[in-house]
Amino acid sequence: MVFVVDDLQIEDLSEVYVKWNEMYLLSRSEKFKESDLENFQKAINDWAINGYTTETYESLHKTYVKIPYRLSNKKEVEKQIMENVNKKQ
Repeated sequence: MVFVVDDLQIEDLSEVYVKWNEMYLLSRSEKFKESDLENFQKAINDWAINGYTTETYESLHKTYVKIPYRLSNKKEVEKQIMENVNKKQ
């Protein structure tokens, strides 16, 4: 499936994955120093690509994946989804 939406590149997704893992590991600590909490706050603010929230991605997923999937005949789904999305643009 293609991941390019609004200039969102695979490198951006990789960066988000790394940041999310760092944030997760930090959240699993049993004791926090003040600097840990500051780093955690920064990670929370920085982890989303282009400053978007998860609601943005949910909305994009519905628009570009769920709805076109429902409109497809379930055969060669990716091809139909891409054709449907390209028509919208």
